[in-house]
Amino acid sequence: MKFTAKEVLQYVEENDVKFIKLTFCDLFGRHKNVSIVSQQLPEVLKNGYLFNSSAVHGFTNCADDLLLFPEPKTLTVLPWRPQTGEVVSLLTNIKRLDGSFYEGDALHLLESAKSKLYKAGIDCEIATDCEFYVFKSDNDDNPTDIPIDRAGYFDAAPEDEGENIRRDIILSLEDMGIIPTSSHHERGPGQNEIDFMPTEPYAAARNLIYFKSAVKNVCRLNGMYASFDPKPVKDSVGSGLRITVTLDGIGGKASPEFLDAFTCGVMDKASEITAFLNTTPESYALLGENRAPAYAHDNHFRGAHVRALPRTDGKCRIELNSADCLNNPFLAFALILEAGIYGIVNKSKAADGDKKSGGVNLPHTLNEALTAAEKSAWLESVLSKRTIEEYVRIKRDTYGLKR
Repeated sequence: MKFTAKEVLQYVEENDVKFIKLTFCDLFGRHKNVSIVSQQLPEVLKNGYLFNSSAVHGFTNCADDLLLFPEPKTLTVLPWRPQTGEVVSLLTNIKRLDGSFYEGDALHLLESAKSKLYKAGIDCEIATDCEFYVFKSDNDDNPTDIPIDRAGYFDAAPEDEGENIRRDIILSLEDMGIIPTSSHHERGPGQNEIDFMPTEPYAAARNLIYFKSAVKNVCRLNGMYASFDPKPVKDSVGSGLRITVTLDGIGGKASPEFLDAFTCGVMDKASEITAFLNTTPESYALLGENRAPAYAHDNHFRGAHVRALPRTDGKCRIELNSADCLNNPFLAFALILEAGIYGIVNKSKAADGDKKSGGVNLPHTLNEALTAAEKSAWLESVLSKRTIEEYVRIKRDTYGLKR
């Protein structure tokens, strides 16, 4: 359900909501929030909530403080909080003091990309399949590197020790209004996957950040520890994020050539956006595995980096298999859509040898990916030069990478 500001205020009053968490992601996908009491919500909806942007990773290029403006349609109940004095969350846009959008506001970037597609006559939905490992905690509730089981792909209980955890996660998500489609044990020991149905891009990104929060909270309540790291078990398969984009014409079916151009645009710009989809050095150990390949493959091979799926009812679907689970989903999805828009505008076509085959060689390291990003004139037209420079600088400083 999409709430208006008036409906949010009505919900807060009728459901004894005591606290509202104003939620956003920093540039690198880290979940951030501040809690306000319900009495402050009318004022914050109107004038925003001022915060110290210089203390937020990736926002230090802004000289002034910034404002959080709640987006009413994103109202979400947090189920692991007490039922008396309900707690809800609202995603926020980030604006400057003059009311303009901050260039690092990934939610706005995603909504803008979706609007561009819509104006081009294309509707879009995104679905995700997200993998994660669950480890045991010690007697002091500290995480260990011991997986909760030794099960494998599609194994069942009792070998699959994650069955009850996945059930509790899904029940928590349903309480939040987020409905997954399926769950199962993955190939690694203690590795799990939960999949989501296609929905509009902002909701897909929202679902992903709340999903990760639910996984971590439910595991902790059960004396376990969840990891979304791309390679938490060195000698086992890594965890990735499969992203499926579904495109359809508005008011009629779009031409196959039009939709193919979107796919080719994503392929054309894959190397330039990889640093934002594969965000740590370990992500590049994940690349090259069947789950997240870095190189061209036949279109029918399940592991292709970009794979065009069979059309259904005239809809075009493409699947991206290389991303990790640590990225900022609002930013990642925005860049994927913008790459597709580039393809549509430029009527991109795949080369004869790799038509819709995922025929792209991705960077081999995070440093290579960062270099590709900072050299991209197209990327600078989508983000801003300052945002790219901030992202690249912090990533290189964090991991000791040299230019």
